Amino acid sequence: MPAYDVVVAGLGGYGSATAAHLARRGLRTLGLDPRPPAHTEGASHGETRIVRQAYFEGPTYVPLLTRAYELWDELTDESGAPLLHRTGGIYLGLPRTRVFRGSLASAETWGLEHEVLSSDDVHARFPALRPPADVMGLWEPHAGTVRPESAVLAQLRRAAAAGAELRHDEAVTGWAVDGDGVRVTTSRGSYDAGALVLAPGRWTVEMLGGLDLPLVVERRVQHWFAPPSVAPFLPGRLPVWIWDRADGTSMYGAPSQGGTGDVKAAVHFSTLRPPDAWSADEVATTLAEVLPELGSRHTRSAECWYTLTPDEHFVVGAHPASARVLLACGFSGHGFKFTPVLGEALADLVADGTTRHDLATFDPMRFAG
Repeated sequence: MPAYDVVVAGLGGYGSATAAHLARRGLRTLGLDPRPPAHTEGASHGETRIVRQAYFEGPTYVPLLTRAYELWDELTDESGAPLLHRTGGIYLGLPRTRVFRGSLASAETWGLEHEVLSSDDVHARFPALRPPADVMGLWEPHAGTVRPESAVLAQLRRAAAAGAELRHDEAVTGWAVDGDGVRVTTSRGSYDAGALVLAPGRWTVEMLGGLDLPLVVERRVQHWFAPPSVAPFLPGRLPVWIWDRADGTSMYGAPSQGGTGDVKAAVHFSTLRPPDAWSADEVATTLAEVLPELGSRHTRSAECWYTLTPDEHFVVGAHPASARVLLACGFSGHGFKFTPVLGEALADLVADGTTRHDLATFDPMRFAG
């Protein structure tokens, strides 16, 4: 009998959620990561992550998001405070742009509560926002934010409480399918397990066991600004927002949270130049077109890392070498909000070999050939 039912490689957003679901089902779970809990070297940090359901990336994501919201509502931080904060969300762009058009399509397909607002409507409702006259807004009242560091720690606590063994000083260095299980080698030794879940974030490529997935790792920079007056930027006055500019630049931000009064904003994608090449001053100057009261007093920044696929859809499913090896990678800068539900789906696949969640869009084999 293997020493463990499953080994989880990587304990960030996806690894922590998967380990929690596995352990709560009674599976002997070993979680491995060479970095400290809720570290800042990957993609699961930065104080806020936007959670939304009117999903411009495609209507097929919405059923997963419905379940994700249920699971987020069950999670609290160590003090018992909720992790999901509903601020509402506004998605801005010309009618033809992907963010506005795609968000509207998902909302209409699934009957999600929403409103289409003119630029004047947006400003009337949220005074800090002054979009150009031809920009439309898609308002989603149930969007909000999750604190990623707190979420990772909450999932790790759940996993440990359910009996998972978690080691934050041990790196997975290799693996091989071995009979009816998987032999996992690490910086400290080797383990036999019934299954392996690979969720190593930006370090995925080196752990794919010869599988050639077209993953590209790109750096992003999150910025925080201190407005002259914080009142218009507080939750309730300002929602989370995404702005899809006509020049191919997509920016996003969140209302002020915590005690600092700082407001977060960043470049998500841009065809003008690499997103991480935008200086804080350039970000502030561009944002002045929609947030003129934000100002340019930059207080801090933090880098994070996207692991991108060519179609910007995730990679979640069985490794072609064995159904006992599961992949969770390629989340393309929009995956954190799905961590609880895809952690559940991965636990389904380990325990039962199937899941009720539709993962067809994320099939690792779609890149074959």
